[in-house]
Amino acid sequence: MASNGRNGWTLLVLATAILVYVIYFAAAAYTFQHLPPLPDKVQTDDGTVLFTKEDIIEGKRIVQRYGIQDYGSLLGFGGYFGIDYTAYGLKFIKDEADSMGVSKDNIVEISPDGKLFVVNKSVAYAYTKYEEFLWNLWTDNYTNDRLALDKLLSKDDVSKVTAYFIWSGLIAIEGYTNGFPYTPGLVEQSFDAVKATWVTIFLLLLVIMPIAGYIIIKFLDYWRDERITVELPPPSPAQKVALLGMALAALGLFVQGLLGGYMMHLYAEPSLYGGVDLTHILPFNVARGLHYNLAILWIAVTWVSFALFALPYFGLKISKGQAMTILLAGGLVAVLALLGLWASYLGKIPDPWWFIVGSQGRPVVSAGTLWLLLIAGLVGYLAIATYKIAGQNQYPFNSLLKILAIGLGGTAFGAFIGALPVVRPFSHFTMDEYFRWITIHAFVEGFWPAIVIPILLILLVVVGLVPPRLAVAVAGLDATLEIGTGMIGTAHHYYWGGQPTFWMYLGAALSTLEVLPIGFVIAYAIVLWRKGEIKNEIQKTILTFTLVAALGGAIGVVAFGAGLINMPVVNYYLHGSQATMVHAHLAMPLAYGVPSILMWVIAFTLSGALPLNKLPSIRKAIVAAAGGFYLQVLLSLAVLMYAQFSKGAQLGYWYIKSLVTPDGQLAGIWTQDFIVKAIWARLIGDVIAGLALLYIIYYVVVGFLKSGTK
Repeated sequence: MASNGRNGWTLLVLATAILVYVIYFAAAAYTFQHLPPLPDKVQTDDGTVLFTKEDIIEGKRIVQRYGIQDYGSLLGFGGYFGIDYTAYGLKFIKDEADSMGVSKDNIVEISPDGKLFVVNKSVAYAYTKYEEFLWNLWTDNYTNDRLALDKLLSKDDVSKVTAYFIWSGLIAIEGYTNGFPYTPGLVEQSFDAVKATWVTIFLLLLVIMPIAGYIIIKFLDYWRDERITVELPPPSPAQKVALLGMALAALGLFVQGLLGGYMMHLYAEPSLYGGVDLTHILPFNVARGLHYNLAILWIAVTWVSFALFALPYFGLKISKGQAMTILLAGGLVAVLALLGLWASYLGKIPDPWWFIVGSQGRPVVSAGTLWLLLIAGLVGYLAIATYKIAGQNQYPFNSLLKILAIGLGGTAFGAFIGALPVVRPFSHFTMDEYFRWITIHAFVEGFWPAIVIPILLILLVVVGLVPPRLAVAVAGLDATLEIGTGMIGTAHHYYWGGQPTFWMYLGAALSTLEVLPIGFVIAYAIVLWRKGEIKNEIQKTILTFTLVAALGGAIGVVAFGAGLINMPVVNYYLHGSQATMVHAHLAMPLAYGVPSILMWVIAFTLSGALPLNKLPSIRKAIVAAAGGFYLQVLLSLAVLMYAQFSKGAQLGYWYIKSLVTPDGQLAGIWTQDFIVKAIWARLIGDVIAGLALLYIIYYVVVGFLKSGTK
């Protein structure tokens, strides 16, 4: 942009950040008036009451308290291993209705005010059989399903949980979930899924071309701009304190990897190597909750640490004691959040404190509300500090720092939303999902790019690889697009959860329009490399990590996220399947993990704790790690995805996560020999990625020990 419009991008990003939250809160007024009804009671046509509204709400609370959705899923939301509780309920209802000769139209009738569900007796029989099935699954044979609920749930608890699950099936039968989950002859896809997909593809082609054209024009406009280099002095003792946070983050990544391998093992068999049973202290739901929380936390700790390391170069005044206090506070919150989840899922925290200091039991947004509020406060403080020092710097760093501050601020507000309603869970599943996905996207697809991209661009500008105007244009455009489309595009998770149908069109279209203009900067950097203008080790390292991250983002986020599982007509069959694991296992570690590891490498190199002669091997290691994640997908996760897609389309959604089947006449998908072999095939990619990352972690830990930081 011209010099007199250099603040234009910053203002646009800020306006977009404010607008998306305004839209969400405004849309809540309509959405919450059109939720699937929570009936006062569900009764059979002869007047027998099966369960009440209080039973449904209490069942939801029990599911969250013990992390039951971190094993299985409800309406596809939750864990990717373990049964889908809605689909299994529908399977029981369908089998009973068929045996009694009851048609779909006569299964349930809802009163005009939604306060009464009158169901056929086939539902009553299904309810009883489902309750017995869950009781046997969770209490009599818990090591088989990899959970530890045998001493936590009473018969009455299971009855209420069953009511919650059956309710979700009844609203699916009545069309509140757009025909999901697929149950042949009972619940089938609505035509809206086809129309929304068509609209999405049309808008994608219509909008993406002018956006791409604009980016190319700017790319060419700024091609010959002068590049600058900035000589950074050795870090101060206060800055070196940040190395402690990065070393702790490295250990967090190590533990996260171990938990991922442990869960992969539990996919294939209920105990380690057929003998070591850890499910009484580390059941699957706990391991999964810790695994994804560690991913979020070690990345967040890295960003906080790198901010403490880098911001003093731009004018932040901070003492060694203040830096240590911030790091210790952040580290303590992270540890307590993890311990709270473990204690909550194992029933060690009394009601209602489990929700506040334990775990909310909402997959991904699972930290206790107190910890989320503290995280929101810490990240908000960094946002304010970053915005203040931005005014002390010249172009382009002032603009890049302001965009970074907006990204931090948006994430902080998203964490605050994730803490709602603070004391007890929401009573309605759909309302809960509405806010949960806002928080998840504030962490990932909306505001995290506005944090990572400016940091990468600051590094690229400092080492003379990207012209200032190009850096600001890319950061501004990317942040605007990612926040606008990524946040509103959150609604691509609303297709099947009971939200009004308009969210299907809005969510599908906008989330697919996410663009990564950073790719054009990468093209620019590659040209520089080919021309021999990238010469020193730090330049090579920054560019290598950026390329690995961008490619992972393009494949994981754009191809397997927006391109594959986002389209409603395809997502209908892949929602909550291993397709999401394909997306997550490329997008999260590569698009966000790799830039975070780059922050370790830069900080330790500038501090002298990592010798320059180690950078070539570090670059090889990060490329090898990326290769390991791609092998995970090619050899295992994509194979499982395709198998689930095929079987689900044939038998119904209930089967794609089956470990045991309701009637026992068909082997569950997870027990089939081909599927077990595909699970174990993931080990090849796991080992390669694990060893490569362990190599980097080793040098981070050794470098920290040699740095003398206390």
